[in-house]
Amino acid sequence: MWAVLPSELGCVCDQAVPADWIARWQNRNKFYYYHQKFRRVPDLSQCLEGDYLCYYEAEAQWRRDRMVDQEIVEIVRERMAACKQREGPNQFQNCAKEMELLAQVTKAYQDRYGDLGFHGNARTCLMKQKHRMMEERKAAQENPCSPGTGSDRP
Repeated sequence: MWAVLPSELGCVCDQAVPADWIARWQNRNKFYYYHQKFRRVPDLSQCLEGDYLCYYEAEAQWRRDRMVDQEIVEIVRERMAACKQREGPNQFQNCAKEMELLAQVTKAYQDRYGDLGFHGNARTCLMKQKHRMMEERKAAQENPCSPGTGSDRP
């Protein structure tokens, strides 16, 4: 195999290159364009006031999390459609687990990202979460005997 290699003098020379040298060079300089891993950054509630870099990183993290959650919903929806296609008229009996999982996943997605719109961001999502938690706390204070509060009294 022929290749153009820089020599020690700084000029370019044509010379034969062993195939094992090319393989070693390619193995040393591998680039992976898939499964990019980002480190988790603090969310917006943990950023200090005026730390705009932290705001930016939290926003980018939120957008990645939203895309992952969208893909999760889409995968569960595709599994549900495949089960319906496969089972035909027996889909209500045989696809009950998939239906329940789809209901749970879409409810969780809607609770977190619903009503944010196309231009939703980490700040509005955090405010929505805060308001939801305040409503749940207020409902628990108004009705202390509701299920899930740990009280066994009627």
